[in-house]
Amino acid sequence: MTGGLTSKAGTAMRWRAVQLAGVQAIYLVRLLILARLLAPDAFGLLAIATVALGVLGQLTELGMIPALVQRRDATMEQYDAAWTVAMLRAIVVAIVLVFAAPAVARWFGEPAATPIIQALALRPIVDAAASIGVARLMRELRFRELTFIYMPGAIVDAVVAIATARWLGVWALVAGALAGAATTALASYWMAPHRPRLVLRRAAMVPLVQFGRWVMFTGIVALAGVTIAQLVLSRIHGAEALGLYMLASKVAFLPLTAVSTVVGSVAFPLFADLYADAQRTAAAFRRLVSGQMVVLLPTYAMLLVLAPVLEDVLGPRWVGTAPVIQLLSIHAMSSVLVDTLAPLFMGKGQPAGTFVLELVQTGLLLATLWPLVLAMGVNGFAVAWLIGNVGALVLGIVWLRRLLPGERVAESMALAAACVAAVAGGAAAALCTKVLPAVPALIVGAVSGTVAALVVLVLLNRALGLDLDPLVQWVRGAIGRSEHRT
Repeated sequence: MTGGLTSKAGTAMRWRAVQLAGVQAIYLVRLLILARLLAPDAFGLLAIATVALGVLGQLTELGMIPALVQRRDATMEQYDAAWTVAMLRAIVVAIVLVFAAPAVARWFGEPAATPIIQALALRPIVDAAASIGVARLMRELRFRELTFIYMPGAIVDAVVAIATARWLGVWALVAGALAGAATTALASYWMAPHRPRLVLRRAAMVPLVQFGRWVMFTGIVALAGVTIAQLVLSRIHGAEALGLYMLASKVAFLPLTAVSTVVGSVAFPLFADLYADAQRTAAAFRRLVSGQMVVLLPTYAMLLVLAPVLEDVLGPRWVGTAPVIQLLSIHAMSSVLVDTLAPLFMGKGQPAGTFVLELVQTGLLLATLWPLVLAMGVNGFAVAWLIGNVGALVLGIVWLRRLLPGERVAESMALAAACVAAVAGGAAAALCTKVLPAVPALIVGAVSGTVAALVVLVLLNRALGLDLDPLVQWVRGAIGRSEHRT
């Protein structure tokens, strides 16, 4: 059984990586092209609408999907109850958004955001209409099917937004988002067929709500922090500053989001299956953290070097983006441990731990935000996020020691290899920035830095016996070796 689980987790992680790599690559290309076609204020207006949508969505999010994934014995009635609650919630959110849009826009000091918020109010309904069978695919680690659900939506979003940007401006972003969401919903019924039924029986809903409430509380705290922080930035420095931060955060968090989403989506059901085995859980956690660092440290080393070049490529409207990207890159690198703790807590049925970590991070962010934004502008926003993350990181390490006593957090040799590869990749990218113009330096620097980092990892793998497929093989080896010892 364990061997089957291990093999299945490895296959799932490969498909999840394919999905995320494809989707994130599409969105990165979309973002860079649209940044050339649209002004920063367009992204700022979309950010305001997205925040409004996220806040109301999270305030009513009951965590039904994670609850279904965590439960081994979920019934069809519970699946239908989860879909029903999601649809009713989405309708309520849409109605509230339509009527609250003018007030939300005034709070941000941007009345032009009103119709954008009202149009995007359709998004929750479209998302909720998707097949609840997607939760079953996640529970069974069937990420091949999930890839064919989410990839078409990303492609349609990008094509619609780019094709209409010159004529529609910010509305191209709205049209792309709605078209992509509709495509994903349709694809979900193709890959995860489930005939939805309206079910509101209390017995079917209560077990899901009891678990999902902590997911809701965590999301509320996180979105409260994001909303207040973006509101402060918008009120002090306007939509243009908010748009600049939005672009910088998309670029800086892209690698972390891709890797942590791959790991988190597979780790959550994996840790749920390893619920009672502390030794195997610790081994899997250790190798998951190490594997992410091997990928992310070289990536962010290159991004730190190439951020000024990217700013030059984007043009004069985006001056000031580079230092924000660099500060957020440091934040992202310090987030790996905390992000891996979330699926561990969830898999062990302790979602309250994730909530407390988020509460600490958001509390420190808000405590330092106002003076830092006043003193440093958009850079102060990024520094406040970093301070909050460091606080959560310290608490996370303390809790991890209690949850898995006597276990290492990561593989020391793997971390050493990641650091050496990061130096090599960053140096190769820096050399390109010195001898090439902006656009070639960005492209050649990214490629040469990646090649240099990979070469170093290959050589260290031969010398030290490292595993170059950390996101799959290290988990497989962790579980396999632990099983052999027991």
